[in-house]
Amino acid sequence: MKKALTFGGLILVLMALAGCEDDDPVYDPIPQPPQGVFSITGDGWVDLWWMYPYDRDIKEFLVYRAEAPMDEPPEEYTLQFRVPAVDNPELNLVWDSTRDNSVDNGKTYWYALATVDHAGRVSDLSAEPVFDTPRPEGVVTLRDYALDVNNAGFDFNGKNVVSAGSPSADVWIDSFDGILYLNAGDTLGTRYTDIQDMGFTGSWDVIGWAPTDGWSNLGWAEIIIGHTYIIWTDDEHFAKLRVISVDGVTGTVMFQWAWQPQVNNPELIAPHGGATEMTAGRPAM
Repeated sequence: MKKALTFGGLILVLMALAGCEDDDPVYDPIPQPPQGVFSITGDGWVDLWWMYPYDRDIKEFLVYRAEAPMDEPPEEYTLQFRVPAVDNPELNLVWDSTRDNSVDNGKTYWYALATVDHAGRVSDLSAEPVFDTPRPEGVVTLRDYALDVNNAGFDFNGKNVVSAGSPSADVWIDSFDGILYLNAGDTLGTRYTDIQDMGFTGSWDVIGWAPTDGWSNLGWAEIIIGHTYIIWTDDEHFAKLRVISVDGVTGTVMFQWAWQPQVNNPELIAPHGGATEMTAGRPAM
């Protein structure tokens, strides 16, 4: 009798276990890809940022790169980096980043990331389409046209200070009634450079894309500390300037600048609409 009950109890236990197993959800061991992937453009470098997926079982992240839009590694993407993951026992929001220094200015690169767990399983690629075109940048100091005409202009392509009247001057500065202004190069002549004041920006990286409209009909804008200005050159290049400092006494302005050597880069510029025209307002110097 005891053996019969024991056998019967065993059957019940096995049935119960089988029932629980049927009700358990199927666990997918493949990790999720990184989320919110984006890039920051630099001078000879590209920074990539991503957010950890909601999972503690992460060993590392794979960073792939291509020189044309691609879908799946490894045939079309090249593995650039393996970035070790940090342990995240509380599953907090974690951002991570890496820098790609093996890039050329004026060349576009496409990126995708994947997650690897401790068992070596690899996720799908990140969903975000991320591409970037690094470009040169620097700092330049210009002086008021009325005080030093030879140091009032800047040539983005040449990366050097030029005379305000130089044919290569993309922008130049002057003053009127004690206020300094940034001028687009030769808006009334044969060159049709456009300018737009994007307003105050808390950092250099806030403005990464040129607007499609809103270009000044005046061809100039007041120079204000912390403001970023977008320049659309006559030869279809994008540039930006951010005011670092202004000295009204010496007529000196320090700018941080960046210029995109890739013509008609779709990330930065729309097809050019033609010349702007000066309208009534501040007299030109």
